[in-house]
Amino acid sequence: MNHSPLILIVDDDRHISKVIGFSLRQAGLRILTAHDAMEGVSVARNVHPDAILMDVMMPGVTGSMVSGLMKETPELRDIPVILISALPEEDLRSRAAEVDAAGYICKPFHKSDLLQMIQSVLARQTHNVGPD
Repeated sequence: MNHSPLILIVDDDRHISKVIGFSLRQAGLRILTAHDAMEGVSVARNVHPDAILMDVMMPGVTGSMVSGLMKETPELRDIPVILISALPEEDLRSRAAEVDAAGYICKPFHKSDLLQMIQSVLARQTHNVGPD
């Protein structure tokens, strides 16, 4: 049984999802994908991933809107969400703070920066888990 972290990639651009997924699999992570924000919520409820990479700008419900809603949902609020976007960094930083995201990364990004962000978020999650 594979116990490597499970990352959910939520991005309407299937090419970007494939590229990110390939990079994360090479790093030993398990990957699931969703292609819109509401599908991402459904997948998160079903599998409870270790972290979510959420594109901000998607048709319909945006990634930042659904990330904020997830923080208000008891069974989803503890899943760290990393926002990804081509928005200017100041805008992305602001949106991440508004929805209490675990982090953010601007497109285009280097694979090493993405992996570092994910590792940092996962390490914080592991560190925050303790006895009740």
